[in-house]
Amino acid sequence: MHQVNFEFRVMCKEDLAKVLMIEQFSHSNPWTQKNFLDCLDHAYWNYVLQDVVSKHIYGHCIFMPGVSELHLLNITIDHAFRRHGIALRALQAIEKTSIEKAMFKIILEVRASNFAAIGLYEKLGYQTIGIRKDYYPYQLATRDSTNAVLQKSSTREDAVVMEKTLVR
Repeated sequence: MHQVNFEFRVMCKEDLAKVLMIEQFSHSNPWTQKNFLDCLDHAYWNYVLQDVVSKHIYGHCIFMPGVSELHLLNITIDHAFRRHGIALRALQAIEKTSIEKAMFKIILEVRASNFAAIGLYEKLGYQTIGIRKDYYPYQLATRDSTNAVLQKSSTREDAVVMEKTLVR
């Protein structure tokens, strides 16, 4: 596996077709175009993670800044480029920027079943601070080897709330 060279670029409306494609392939309940437009309108920290040379978009991340903390709202990496360290390096860069802007805490919610993400956050030093019961709408999907959905059943899923206090 080779290291992917990417840069943060501020997300713009022209990116939404690609962002929505990554989002829809990655999540059972993906964000809608309106969700992304609302984040753009509110001037959150909206980024695409883009290849330095080819300009291919590997994923996106959105953070809502507060007075002294950031709230991670969405980080999604294109399925074909997961396990290349993109999310890890993106979060490390955001942490550095947060400190520079005097925001010393990042909080997030993650699906209780998203063990890969929870493992990544724990590796980066995030700690579980609570559970939000029935936080996520959830569609349990059974998929075949081509990722086609065979069967869905609806229920709700808890969110694990995590935070990290950043060192100055």
